[in-house]
Amino acid sequence: MLIPLIIVSLGVMIYALIEAFSTPSDRTRIMPKGIWIVVIILIPLIGGVLWLLFGNENAYLASTVQGFKKTTGPSRPSNPDDDEEFLRSLDIQRAQKRRAEELDKRERELRRREEELDEDDGNQNPA
Repeated sequence: MLIPLIIVSLGVMIYALIEAFSTPSDRTRIMPKGIWIVVIILIPLIGGVLWLLFGNENAYLASTVQGFKKTTGPSRPSNPDDDEEFLRSLDIQRAQKRRAEELDKRERELRRREEELDEDDGNQNPA
């Protein structure tokens, strides 16, 4: 009975450690990533099960348990329309495009006027 429990405990610990190491630090819940790893190692079966249930944002019970959400980092909007930074960058791009088009238009107008002046000078001073 003890050997199967040791095997299961070791398997859960190894799996939880792999998950903990591969999870980005900003995706952990309740405790920092380093503390989770220490808990998984020091309390093999219970630490691993706690990590799998509550440790990261993809954990089984993490989305159903209230009050454990980590609020240190900004959450990213799910849609580009909800992302203020993205919308601001679009406005900047549009403004730059308008300015470039306006400059092109002014340049064409100046060239046209220059050509007209050159033609008028050519008509007035027949050499």
